[in-house]
Amino acid sequence: MDSAISAMDDTDRALVHALQLAPRASWERLAPVLGTRPDTLARRWERLTASGDAWASALALRTGVHAPSMAWIEVTCAAGSAPGVGRALTGDPHALRVEHVTGGRDLLLYVVVPDLPGLYRYLSCRVQRIPGVVGTRTSMVTAVHYGPDRWRLDQLTPAQSAQLAPLGQGSRALPAAAPGAAPMTEGDRPLAMALARDARRSVASLARELDMSESTVRRRLARLEAAGALHFECVLAHVHSGWPVSATLWAEVAEHEVPECAATAAGLRETRACMSTTGPWNLVVTARLRAVEDLSRYTAELTRRLPALRVADTAVSLYVRKSTAQELDRQGRRVRCVTPDIWSDPAPGAGDETPLSPDSRAGPTGPSRPRRSEPAPPVRAGPAGPSRPHQPEPNPPARAGPTTPSRRAPPAPAPSRRAPPVPAPSRPLSAPAPLRLHHQRQHPRPPLPAHPGG
Repeated sequence: MDSAISAMDDTDRALVHALQLAPRASWERLAPVLGTRPDTLARRWERLTASGDAWASALALRTGVHAPSMAWIEVTCAAGSAPGVGRALTGDPHALRVEHVTGGRDLLLYVVVPDLPGLYRYLSCRVQRIPGVVGTRTSMVTAVHYGPDRWRLDQLTPAQSAQLAPLGQGSRALPAAAPGAAPMTEGDRPLAMALARDARRSVASLARELDMSESTVRRRLARLEAAGALHFECVLAHVHSGWPVSATLWAEVAEHEVPECAATAAGLRETRACMSTTGPWNLVVTARLRAVEDLSRYTAELTRRLPALRVADTAVSLYVRKSTAQELDRQGRRVRCVTPDIWSDPAPGAGDETPLSPDSRAGPTGPSRPRRSEPAPPVRAGPAGPSRPHQPEPNPPARAGPTTPSRRAPPAPAPSRRAPPVPAPSRPLSAPAPLRLHHQRQHPRPPLPAHPGG
């Protein structure tokens, strides 16, 4: 490796800044702007990407002609389980961002799924079933006013940025599809997922991997860019960027003032993203800061410019595990790309989740037992025989009660398992058998006197 470019320097940062403005521009087009040779830029970029210090990726946030369902999910974990939960969620293709944060939640996720049923399935069958998760809170994204792909370094001069602006016009992520733009089809998804791993791959390389002609790849790329379906992003690891701190703010503002507030927030250098959401607060703002102490200054400046804005909560990222589908280490270097197949099943292998009604629940061996009820009192037999049971539930047959009137007959005794008593042998009338009472003590007694008529 060339020792002159073996360490991170301002030229590397200028190269990343240039690729943020023109992600797919050729080295020949970038070299005159940066004042160096094309092969030097190629070697620098190869070194940066090999070490994980920088990368370029693309996201296809489109399902047909519609935007997918996006949401912020706050996850609360049991004590000591947050690292394991974070590792499990990092591998999910639908979780584009996973970070450990401060405040009233342990993890903060940014999730993209095709539709609302997919979001329900991801929450109930995936996130909430991970061991250690004790609670979640979800805020749907209703509008993206300023996306993270528009955040830039500040390495280039204004003149250099102006020179690169025309080169990036075809690669800018548009906020919405142009009228009459062709939808993103299922056949476009492999191309989008290949660009997520490396947005600077050549057309020839993409054509070989996808088994397409180069003209087909060029045509599909142009159509997806024109439709605003591809969002390109070039990132430098935060340990080298000079902006190592990430923060999230939850704010509240009147709905009719949201566009103005979003535009003002986007004008601040630190703002990374600004989105309208559902829930207790209707605005989420993320920022990149040079130090934790700058969060107070940033919040104060935001509320000074927007007196109607009320910041309700803030959180600082302790560890960003994943950003824009890229798994990161603790220094913010890329470890690998988790292919953002947002159209796949959000909870594979979990089966269909169908809630059961109280009357359809079954026990371990079959249908549930009937509801317990008080036994019906026995009914005294009338002149025509025993009467029918009072309630439809099967009850033991009622035994005939005494003939004397009673308000309520005593319950019938349970059948005895003991054998019936054997009748005593008959004795002559003149000598009846001695009578013994059960409540008297059993001891010898003199015989009774003979019957007077005997």
